[in-house]
Amino acid sequence: MTITLTARNVRRAVTTAGVTTEILQGCTLELKGAGLTAVVGPSGSGKSSLLMCLSGLEQPTSGSVSIDGRDIYRQSASRRASMLRSEIGFVFQQYNLVPFLDVEENITLPFRLDRAPVPRAVVSELIESFGLSHRRRAPARSLSGGEQQRTAVCRALARRPGIVFADEPTGALDSQSTRLVLDTLRRMADEGQMIVMVTHDLDAAALADTVVVMHDGRTVKTFGRSTGQELLAFMTELRA
Repeated sequence: MTITLTARNVRRAVTTAGVTTEILQGCTLELKGAGLTAVVGPSGSGKSSLLMCLSGLEQPTSGSVSIDGRDIYRQSASRRASMLRSEIGFVFQQYNLVPFLDVEENITLPFRLDRAPVPRAVVSELIESFGLSHRRRAPARSLSGGEQQRTAVCRALARRPGIVFADEPTGALDSQSTRLVLDTLRRMADEGQMIVMVTHDLDAAALADTVVVMHDGRTVKTFGRSTGQELLAFMTELRA
């Protein structure tokens, strides 16, 4: 089944010390089917906030977000939680690993919390493909930042969710690990998953099928496949 992700006029405002700041100012987009989408833009443009709203983790102040016609934020709390567990994967900037659990235990934790069968073959394949076999039994607190990030990516992919959201998935990685993660996300997209990735790396964005550019809390441009140079030229013009 083809997945459709739709956002309509999504706004997100926060109030701190009596001052209200609009982080998202009416974002609208539609993504349909498998593929890799990159969300880019200057720091503070609202990229991560948009990703949180699209994934069901942060409710917009107004507007709607739907997956296959189902408005995420009109679902009951239990139904939305079920959607998040079964249909959506998320790779956080902060990794969100359990420090005292080892690599495999962190990857399989969502299955065990749901009392669901653990797909051991899939987990082993991911651990191997991300170069973590020698760290399989190492507790998360002993991992390097790059190893923690790769473990977090494995956890998000293990369920083979229809949509995977990734917030700066290569931000803490060296060049070799960056290539490994990006190649895997690209392969997952080619095999039928929808991947939505926030990144500051325009060369990484150039691997995407679709590039959404944000500026001042708005989605201002959507590109098809583009080179890093083309994206940089547009971003430079935008900042000017």
